[in-house]
Amino acid sequence: MAHNPNCDGNHCRYSTSEVRVLSTGGSSNAILCRACFEYELAWRKDRNKKLAKEVCFKLPLWESLPVYGE
Repeated sequence: MAHNPNCDGNHCRYSTSEVRVLSTGGSSNAILCRACFEYELAWRKDRNKKLAKEVCFKLPLWESLPVYGE
């Protein structure tokens, strides 16, 4: 695996690929490639099983996220 220098995650599969902006709450964001986004969403889905509905993480679609830098 090669880390994408534009990505905040560490589950990159390619050294360069499109990155998108994922809200992490408040005014914070994560800039993630597709592989890191999928890892994050899997973690959120698992975590949501243990949380009350009113505090569950949002599970957006990759296509709904803005492309970073555009």
